[in-house]
Amino acid sequence: MLDTVPPHLLTPLSADSVRWHLPADEYGNPDAIEVTCAVTAASLQAAWTTLKARPAENRHADPALHRLLLNIHILGLDATPDGCLLSLYVSSRGIHDLLHAHTGARFAEALSAESRIQVAIADCDSRLRWTRNIYCHRAEPKLPVVEPDWAAIHAWQDAVIDGRVVQDHAQAASERLLLALERRAGIGHSRATWAQHPEGMFTVWFSPGDARRLVAMGIPAAPQLAERGPDVGFTLTNEDCRAFTAAINTAAG
Repeated sequence: MLDTVPPHLLTPLSADSVRWHLPADEYGNPDAIEVTCAVTAASLQAAWTTLKARPAENRHADPALHRLLLNIHILGLDATPDGCLLSLYVSSRGIHDLLHAHTGARFAEALSAESRIQVAIADCDSRLRWTRNIYCHRAEPKLPVVEPDWAAIHAWQDAVIDGRVVQDHAQAASERLLLALERRAGIGHSRATWAQHPEGMFTVWFSPGDARRLVAMGIPAAPQLAERGPDVGFTLTNEDCRAFTAAINTAAG
C-alpha cells in the first residue's frame, strides 16, 4: 500500500543534502568539496528517479523492494570515513523493518549500481520506538562513558579533609566540613546555602536523624527548623567549620 510522503520532503537533492564528515584538509579545499557534494547529490537524485520509474518491473520481480521504494524518500547523504550513508524518511515501522533487512540491502545495492556511488543504510535506533514518520539517518557517534577514578577522587578528598591540600577560596572551610561529614561521619546534607549570608558563613540542612547526631557530636551552632519540610539547619562561620572539622577528624581517629 502506498503511503503519502509529506510534501515538504519532496524536494530534489542538492549540495546541501550531502553532509561532509571527512577532514577538509585531507580531501581538498572547500570549493572542491562543494562541487563534490553537488555532483554526488545530482548523481544520487538521478539514480533514485530511475529506480522509482521502474514500478511494473519491480512489482513482479521483487515485490518487497517495490513496496519499499514506494514508501521511502531520500533526504540526503552523509559522507563519512566509513562510507556514504543514506538519510531517509520512512513511512511506517513495517517499511522500516524492510529497510533494515535484506530488502534494504538490495535497495542500497541497486542505488549504488545506478549512481556509481557506494551507499549504505545508516544504523538507526528508531525501531520499535515509533510507528510512523521515521527519520532514519546517521547518528553522531557517542563518546564512551568514562568511569570516574573514584580512588583518586577519594584520595583528594581525604587530603583536603586532613589539611594536606589547602584550598584558598571563601567557601573552603565549609566545603572541607561537608567533605568530613560525608567521608568520616557518614552524614550527607540535603542542601547548603551560602547566599544571603555575610562572607564566611553558610547554612547547611540535614534530616532530623542526622541533625540529632550532629547535636550529640557537639556541632557549634543552634538547630533551626526549615520553613517547609522536616529538615533541620545549622548556620556556621568559617571558624566553626574549622573547629568542627578538627573534632570530626579526631573522633574518626
